[in-house]
Amino acid sequence: MTDESTEQAYDAKTAYSEYSSASGYEERTFYRGPLGWYRKRLERSAIAALTGRVESGSKILDLPCGNGRWFETLSRRAASLVAVDVSPGMLHYARDRAECLPIEIEFHQAAAEEIPIEDGSVDYTFSYALMKHLPVPVQYRVLAEFARVSSKGVICSFGVLKPISYMLWKRSKIAESYPVFIEEVGWMAAEAGLRIDEVRRCSTPVGLEHLVRFVKL
Repeated sequence: MTDESTEQAYDAKTAYSEYSSASGYEERTFYRGPLGWYRKRLERSAIAALTGRVESGSKILDLPCGNGRWFETLSRRAASLVAVDVSPGMLHYARDRAECLPIEIEFHQAAAEEIPIEDGSVDYTFSYALMKHLPVPVQYRVLAEFARVSSKGVICSFGVLKPISYMLWKRSKIAESYPVFIEEVGWMAAEAGLRIDEVRRCSTPVGLEHLVRFVKL
């Protein structure tokens, strides 16, 4: 679904490469103030609900793992984690956070388009706040990679458009933002050998972030 020119057309791969930007990820402005706290609460609620359906003792891929902010939540269901991020800065802070957790965590620096693990080598893939930064053809490729390495399912967030949010997004012209309608998510799933099982909003009322649970066909 992609070609070399498409992959070079977005900068999500380098956005948090610097250690300074990685260290301040959780202190960004959209997590501040009453609206920021509301957003953070919705994120945590949606992620806890969908990861809570994962069988205890699972092996979970967290990609992008970022600075490890979801390690503790995932560790409630996981016997072990595989943590992958393209940013060396993020991995540095993720390793620090992993030291206080009682589970095994294996780290890799890699892009989501080419995950360096074997087919079906994890039970589930968890991916938050990545897809919305990828051009749509790359989203197809990345979801297919998640399906390839996962034996049971995928939990992944997307920027999902609805009529009102579409108009706001179109007017705002946000750079490096690639939301899709839920129908397109279904097409991606079918092409990857997945089926949508549940969708939860995890942003403000007009926000785009939705968390989707897929099961393998």
